[in-house]
Amino acid sequence: MILVLTGAPGAGKGTQADLLADRLSFRKVSTGDALRRHIKSGSRIGKEAEAIMARGELVPDDVLFRILKDELGTNSNDRVLLDGYPRNVSQANTLSSLNDVHPVIGAIHLDVDENELLGRLSGRRVCGSCGASFHVTANPPTKSGVCDRCGGSLIQRPDDEMASVKVRLSVYDKNTKPVLDFYKGRSLYHRVAGLGTTEEVFDRLKRTVEGLMPAGRGQ
Repeated sequence: MILVLTGAPGAGKGTQADLLADRLSFRKVSTGDALRRHIKSGSRIGKEAEAIMARGELVPDDVLFRILKDELGTNSNDRVLLDGYPRNVSQANTLSSLNDVHPVIGAIHLDVDENELLGRLSGRRVCGSCGASFHVTANPPTKSGVCDRCGGSLIQRPDDEMASVKVRLSVYDKNTKPVLDFYKGRSLYHRVAGLGTTEEVFDRLKRTVEGLMPAGRGQ
């Protein structure tokens, strides 16, 4: 069975997905991570995807779906958490073709308002040396501009600059928000408020997930 976790950039999906995998025994599947592994290993599909990316093109939905099927395997007893997929209605439709073995039991939308997202993303700072992440207000370093972990300089990534953040959120609105309507139409949509501490959000998420688990499949 599959649980879809979706939300805009900056909503905290990555953090919550890791907690769900750790505490509720989900196997987290990320098509992005799987794609990178295929490219690194030089598999047939990895070489195909790498050639497409080398031309400056996006990896098409059919290639991502083949990677996803490879990741899911044939074990229908798996408790799978999909992180970052589906990103559009076409992918959601294709995913539903696996319902006989891997049915989607719910799509949880981690919902955070746009002003909060803008602040979260544009305030992020990353160490140029070790990659540690900070935030100018929510998680500031002890010394401004200096990494607490290694002493390296903190930088703002280009895609975290305000103009870039607005573009990222616009792309999300256009491509991914319709996925929410797709799952609403199938009575699989569930909203979880994404504001609060990590533990507060996880508690709300956990209650929602446990309510979706088939009898005998809860932890």
